[in-house]
Amino acid sequence: MKIAIAGFGALGARLGVMLQKSGHEVTGIDGWPAHIAAINTNGLTVIKDNQAPKKYFVPVMSVSEVATAGHFDLIIFLTKTPQLDRMLNDIEPIIDRHTKLLVLSNGLGNIEVMAKHVIRDQIIAGVTLWTSSLVKPGEIHITGSGSIKLQALDGSDVQFIADALNQAGLNAEITPDVMTAIWHKAGINAVLNPLSVLLNANIAEFGTAGNAMDMALGILNEMKQVGASQGIKVDIQAIMDDLSRLLKPENAGNHYPSMYQDIQNGKRTEIDFLNGYFSTIGRQEQISTPFNDIVTKMIHAKEDIERAKIAKKHENFEI
Repeated sequence: MKIAIAGFGALGARLGVMLQKSGHEVTGIDGWPAHIAAINTNGLTVIKDNQAPKKYFVPVMSVSEVATAGHFDLIIFLTKTPQLDRMLNDIEPIIDRHTKLLVLSNGLGNIEVMAKHVIRDQIIAGVTLWTSSLVKPGEIHITGSGSIKLQALDGSDVQFIADALNQAGLNAEITPDVMTAIWHKAGINAVLNPLSVLLNANIAEFGTAGNAMDMALGILNEMKQVGASQGIKVDIQAIMDDLSRLLKPENAGNHYPSMYQDIQNGKRTEIDFLNGYFSTIGRQEQISTPFNDIVTKMIHAKEDIERAKIAKKHENFEI
């Protein structure tokens, strides 16, 4: 199968390597020139736990180069939610009527964005628990394992997509209710992503805090009320069970979530599509969401502080 991965960052690169190793023709699409150049020149360096680094050669192109890439059977989207609309515009030349589009981006609201660009029967909604960290251009660190749940929006049979992913060891499963799975993952991210930033901790370190689960419950109880207003059943205990599992080092405990990585690199985060999303819907439905309100405001403040620090550092360097 000919597969493009739109958003070839930490997780996109991990999935790309796994799919290529299983025999699929994989091309990455990304917007970071230094990352693209590093991979195309020296290969992608992958370090798993404490093992020796391995090199993989997966071709990566910028969005300006996609027009010459031809047809793809499947495009997997791992673009950050705030950039999804722009990515879809940029890669329009490689999306034809027969292309299937699997969106695995974190956050809520992705499907609505996808539906603005393509016909409903092309969209496969999904959620993944795989993790990865981008250390520097052309290098990722990976740990633990994961899974993928997916469902075609029109209810059509996409078992061939799941089979292709499973050939790569991605533990894919077709689910009859992907929206519940997406909200489940959003609950996990709404806890681990912002709190890892605010506590300056990886997932396992977050778990050592005596009030870690109390903070999680504060976020999730509000999320459950918001979800109910949208016809989504949020199973708090199931999310808490997954959080407990992810805290273990052999799973994802040593991982710093993507929001932590974005803050460190001076990027805007997807907080408005996680905790901020719950706050927004809460205001619309007159549901009080104080935990998610303050977490969203603090992450935006952290974004501003870190971006200012980076700008100051660049000014001093230029002088």
